[in-house]
Amino acid sequence: MRRLFLLDIFLWFGVLIGLTSYRLVDDRFIQTRLTRVYTLIANVITVTMLPVALIGAAKFISVDVWLPKFMWITPFVLYAVNYAVIVQTLFSRCHRDSILMELHHLTVKLNRESRRAGKQINSKLRRLFYIKTLTMTFLCLSYFLGTFLFTDNVTFTMKMSAILINNGYNILIATTHLYFVSLWQIARGYDFVNQQLEELISTRAPLTPGYTEELRCLWSIHAILSRTANKINRIYGRQMLASRLDYITFTVINGYIGAIYSRSQPTHLYQKCFGGLIYWIRTVDFFITDYICDLVTEYQSMPKDTVSEGVMSDELSSFVIYQNSMHLNLKVCGLFRANRKQWLSMMGAIICHSVMLLQFHLTMSATIAKQNK
Repeated sequence: MRRLFLLDIFLWFGVLIGLTSYRLVDDRFIQTRLTRVYTLIANVITVTMLPVALIGAAKFISVDVWLPKFMWITPFVLYAVNYAVIVQTLFSRCHRDSILMELHHLTVKLNRESRRAGKQINSKLRRLFYIKTLTMTFLCLSYFLGTFLFTDNVTFTMKMSAILINNGYNILIATTHLYFVSLWQIARGYDFVNQQLEELISTRAPLTPGYTEELRCLWSIHAILSRTANKINRIYGRQMLASRLDYITFTVINGYIGAIYSRSQPTHLYQKCFGGLIYWIRTVDFFITDYICDLVTEYQSMPKDTVSEGVMSDELSSFVIYQNSMHLNLKVCGLFRANRKQWLSMMGAIICHSVMLLQFHLTMSATIAKQNK
C-alpha cells in the first residue's frame, strides 16, 4: 500500500521539533524508543529553558532606546502568552495523538475508494493544501533563518536563546498545521462522497445490487467522516483557542513593536520586508486554518439539486434525508464557530486594539515630551 505522504511528512516534522513521538512505518503508526527519548528530551529542554530565553529576550527589547520606557511590559506580555501556549501544546500532545490512528485508517480507506472510483482530489482543496504548506514552510524557515540574519551585537548565548525561542514558535505553527491537515482529509472525504452520490442520483440505469452496495459504502464513509470531524474538533478545541489567543497577541504587539522599531532605528530594506512578510503570511496561514472549517461544513451539507432527476430508491432517499439533516457544529470549545466570518471579526478586534495601543503610545510620548520641556 502506498505510503500516506500527507501525514508522514508532517508527523516527521512534528518529531523533529518535539511535537509528537509517532512515526509512520509500513503504513502503521508506531512509537520507537528513539523517538520517545528524543521527544521527551526536546520537550523537557523546551519547557525548562524557554522561560530563561524569553525573559532574556524581553529584557533585551525593553531596555532598548527605541522602545519607550512606559511600554516596557509589551514584550513580557507577548512572551508570557507565547510560553503558556507552547507549554499547553506540549502537555496536551498525548491527547491530540489519540486521533492519529483513527485518521490514518480513514485516509487509507479514502485513498482506496478514490483509486477504485478513479476520482481526483478537488482542485480547490489541492490549491488550499499547497498554499497552507507554503505558508507553514515559509514561517518555519523564517523563524530559523531569522536567528542568523540579525547578528548585530548578538552574543553566542543570545543566539542559542533565539534558536530555542524560534523552535517554540515552530511548535505553534506545526500544531495548527496538523489541525488543518486533519480537517483537510475530512473535507476531501466529504467531497468524494458528494461526487459519488451525484453519479448515483443522476444515473438512468436500473437499480442493481452493486448500486445498493455503493450507496451503503458511501453512507458508512459519511458517518465515519462526521464522527471523526467532531472528534477532531473536540480534541483540538482548547489548543485552537490557545493558538487564537497567541495569534491575536502576536499580531497586536508585534505590529506595534515593528512599527516603532522601523521608525526609530535605521533598518535595512530587507529587514523591513522580512518582518512584514512574517507578519502577513502568518495572517494568511491562520485564515486558511479557519477557512478549512468552512469548507468541511460546506461539503458536509452540500445541497442535492439533481435529486429529482434520476432513479430514486428507498435507500438513496433515506441517505439524502440523513445527509441533509446532519449538520456539523465545529465550535472552538463550544464558544464560537471557526470560519471566515469569525476570522474577519477577529481581524477587526486586532485592528481596534492595535489602534488603541498606538494611540496610547502617541499620547504618552506627547505627555513625556511636555514634561521634559
